[in-house]
Amino acid sequence: MTGWNALDAELARWVETGRRCPVWLRDDDAVAATPALHRFLDLCRSARVTPGLAVIPAHATPSLTEPLRRHPKVAVLVHGWAHADHAAVGEKKAEFGPGRPAETRRDDVARGLERLNGLFAGRVLPLFVPPWNRMGADMPELLASAGFTAASGFGRRPEAATPGLRWLNTQVDLIDWRGSRSAVETDALLDVLCRQLADRRERGGGSIEPIGLLTHHLVHDTAVWRLLESLLDRLTGHPALDWPAVAAMIGDPAQP
Repeated sequence: MTGWNALDAELARWVETGRRCPVWLRDDDAVAATPALHRFLDLCRSARVTPGLAVIPAHATPSLTEPLRRHPKVAVLVHGWAHADHAAVGEKKAEFGPGRPAETRRDDVARGLERLNGLFAGRVLPLFVPPWNRMGADMPELLASAGFTAASGFGRRPEAATPGLRWLNTQVDLIDWRGSRSAVETDALLDVLCRQLADRRERGGGSIEPIGLLTHHLVHDTAVWRLLESLLDRLTGHPALDWPAVAAMIGDPAQP
């Protein structure tokens, strides 16, 4: 069984358990009000999904205020500082890798949070999204010391816990970055999603790690938009799934 039928079957197994799996949507690289951002946020509102919008602080413009006003429940997340690659030649791209002094990196994340709070007061969560979903092993402690209470990368959460810092990762990327740079092949994406769901269902227990979908509205082509629309149409409103607010998932007391 493949594709949408496999997803329907897995969701039916969740319904049988009487439990619900939390799902959320993170969209990266926002800097300004654009037609693509308006389309993304309108799509989310139609689907009754409240995404986390990862905004690049150094490049953010006041024009973002208008779409945020139109979508008052959308949370702003801190996406690095300038989304600039500081990795050494031959290493994978990273803005907050171990190649820069810890103090410099801490200062960058602190001023990122400060700048976004200055632009979008009351809308910013202390949740850090490292560019390219990559950062040095010492960054969790640096983030906590700079006022962050959560971080969001891609894939498995780190096994080592950092006091005061929660992880809210994404695991399902809609874009084939290493190939076409268009939409991931549908059956491949649904296979990843089904495995994420099955793993949580089989693991049992009280607390269920949310499944995160990852998008990048600025580079969506027709195929990516179509895939996102199909996915939200299938997932939202399903009795096996919940779509909590990002603030609720990280336990932020400052947000309603």
